[in-house]
Amino acid sequence: MTVPLGAAALREVDLRGVFRYANTYPESIELVARKDPDGPDFEKLVTHRFKLEDSEKAFQLAGKTKDEQGKLVIKVVIEAQES
Repeated sequence: MTVPLGAAALREVDLRGVFRYANTYPESIELVARKDPDGPDFEKLVTHRFKLEDSEKAFQLAGKTKDEQGKLVIKVVIEAQES
């Protein structure tokens, strides 16, 4: 992909690249959905949860590596109320 870096620099645009391995989503979804008692506890990766009305705080925290108490920020989840 060609990116006009000069135009991005003039407009002070931040560019972030994302790398992923091809065709890994089905296997990953199966691994997480399996909930093997001898496997990893993926729930521990969620370090912070916010209600929908606190979304702004959630996004601010997601951009940091540690919260106010010094706890590591790995995954921030915004939970919508169930209907």
